Amino acid sequence: MIFRLILLTAVVFAVLWLLKRLFSEGTEASTEAKLKTENMRQCKFCGTHVPESLLVLSNDQPYCCQDHADRDQS
Repeated sequence: MIFRLILLTAVVFAVLWLLKRLFSEGTEASTEAKLKTENMRQCKFCGTHVPESLLVLSNDQPYCCQDHADRDQS
């Protein structure tokens, strides 16, 4: 009887430990993604701030979209 209780307790702790480990890995990955920052640049045409990864460069000038780059060149 006591052996079953000890075994049941060990199994419950093992399952809880595995669940905690499983869910904490996903949380760490999402936290790292939130912590990654990116420099912002201002569009020369409209003044909107845009992440550098989405920036359109035309004649070494930053624009938020290709339309603004084209309209500023005209």
